[in-house]
Amino acid sequence: MVKSHGLRGCRARKKPLLQKRHLKTRLKFAADHMDEDKTFWRKVLWSDKTKIELFGHNTQQYVWRRKVLNRATVTLNPNWPLIYKGEKVILQCEIPGGEGRKWTFEWRPTRLNEPQTSQEYIIITSAKESDSGEYSCRGTSGDDSTDWSDVVVLTVFSNRVSVTMEPNWSQIFRGETVTLRCEIRGGEGTQWTYEWRPSNRNSPTSSEYWINYATQSDSGEYSCRAKHGYQLTEWSNTFRLSVSPERADKLSVSPSWPNPGASVTLSCEGLELQSAGWRFFWYKAVPNANSSYYTYELLPDSTNGTKQNTYVINGSTHTAGYVCRAGRGEPKFYTYYSKPEFVWSAGSAAASLTVSPDRVQHFRSESVTLTCKGNSTDWRVKRFTETGRLSDFTCSTWGTMTGSTCAINKYWSDSGVYWCESGSGEFSNAVNITVHGYYYDDIILVSPVHPVTEGDPVTLTCRNKEKLRLSNVFFYHNDKLINNDSREELNISAVSKSDEGFYKCKHSGKESPRSWMSVRVAVSSRGSSTFPDKLIVGLVVGIVLIILIILLLLLWRCRRSKDSWCIRSKQSEGRGQTSNTSDAADHEHRSPPHDNANPYASVKTSEATGNAADESTEVTYSRIELKDIDRTRRPREAEEGAVTPR
Repeated sequence: MVKSHGLRGCRARKKPLLQKRHLKTRLKFAADHMDEDKTFWRKVLWSDKTKIELFGHNTQQYVWRRKVLNRATVTLNPNWPLIYKGEKVILQCEIPGGEGRKWTFEWRPTRLNEPQTSQEYIIITSAKESDSGEYSCRGTSGDDSTDWSDVVVLTVFSNRVSVTMEPNWSQIFRGETVTLRCEIRGGEGTQWTYEWRPSNRNSPTSSEYWINYATQSDSGEYSCRAKHGYQLTEWSNTFRLSVSPERADKLSVSPSWPNPGASVTLSCEGLELQSAGWRFFWYKAVPNANSSYYTYELLPDSTNGTKQNTYVINGSTHTAGYVCRAGRGEPKFYTYYSKPEFVWSAGSAAASLTVSPDRVQHFRSESVTLTCKGNSTDWRVKRFTETGRLSDFTCSTWGTMTGSTCAINKYWSDSGVYWCESGSGEFSNAVNITVHGYYYDDIILVSPVHPVTEGDPVTLTCRNKEKLRLSNVFFYHNDKLINNDSREELNISAVSKSDEGFYKCKHSGKESPRSWMSVRVAVSSRGSSTFPDKLIVGLVVGIVLIILIILLLLLWRCRRSKDSWCIRSKQSEGRGQTSNTSDAADHEHRSPPHDNANPYASVKTSEATGNAADESTEVTYSRIELKDIDRTRRPREAEEGAVTPR
């Protein structure tokens, strides 16, 4: 009877023990619904019954249950690892061994806004992102049912076609080369033809949209799609291309008035460029003989550019101009050159600039003469105004240029830095000139336009437009009153480095502009030598002392050698004199005959007189030729002439 209804006997599995969270949840459910009526409880589905034993033996239970068939399986068609938006997808619930029976199917999850299907298939004609999820199924045939299948995960991507850009930079500038590519994920190995919006002017069916020279008109939205046979993809998401006007970097220098030999740092402003593949190139501005502009020469170590946007120049001593620009990509795309920035120097070995009158401040109503001196004859005077602008014109425009002298016209108003440039690329020293005197009672400070040397005397005065030296004047150094009493002039008997700074004067409520007085360190009063300098000097002095000692020793040995030779010579002469004295008393000498043909001659001696013995002796003379000998060898003792009696 039981078997006829499809039930089979089996041992019941043991239920897992209840955990604390289960107890709390069930207790809360009972407390929340303890007052509900029968109508509520009729809507509640209860689980299978189970036996709970508080006491006794927990033995195996034998139960009768309906037979469960094999587990169902879900298959996905097409079985691609990536499913994209718009593609057709079919999910099928298969029951192994259930062929020939009529089945109804149940799917999880239940599709929103659609009735639950009892069909074997779920057909998604145009996949959407909302179709993504975990799918499983089971089948029922009469009183028989299967277990739920394993889960199949379906993920729908927004689009399989996308537009990418090479190079992948966030900002594109006018003049750069850009390539847009249409990429199909999962479409490798298939021959696709492509369509672009807007139309690809270069190659309409190519996967690449190439822009050789980007302009602002190329800015816009780009999309693409691909076709293979009858298969046509959806349009890709739009790609926004924005082309900016070509930029020019801004260069800054620090410091702009360095001390002689100090380092100067150039900065190419635009730090956001460093993360976009840019490299920075540094140039020196060289005066152009044919115009008022400059040509640019790459600085050392800048041929391939620098990754950092800073460049350090060590040991700056002369006035010079610099520019920078950035570049990236292959072939290299460069930004515009920056405007020239200058490093000013009060001294120059190549050329010099003098100012007449020789002071920093001048009245507008006065004429000023600037004179260039150097090896060149082709000079021009340039200026950098206090507003931070390099004048595009030379003295020929705002003054009168005669040879190497620039006469600035009256009623000029451009304060700033002035310097000379030659056609051969030389820069003179730079000078600060301040123009003042818009009102009749204005005053100016008379201070040196060139640096003063440490230890020299300096006198500062204050004057008006009538060229009168003012009395009752107060002087200020770095905006601090120098003396509490007024005076006609400020005398500094021996200027020092601490006197360097800004000066101004004040008279009857009127105040002059400030002017910088630079103090140059005297050569004789420079700081103490460094350890390497001392070491080099010590080595040189030591080597000189060693050479002197060696020379003295050689001189002493040479003197000893000469003294010994003289003693031996005198002893030999003494013996010769003793012999000659006795001979002279008894003999009468005659000079040897000067007959070259007969070098030997007989000498007849006179008869002896006095107590000497009578002798008749013949003496043979020989010719002795003296030759130079090595002076380093000790001279041998002089040999007496061989006298052979006959």
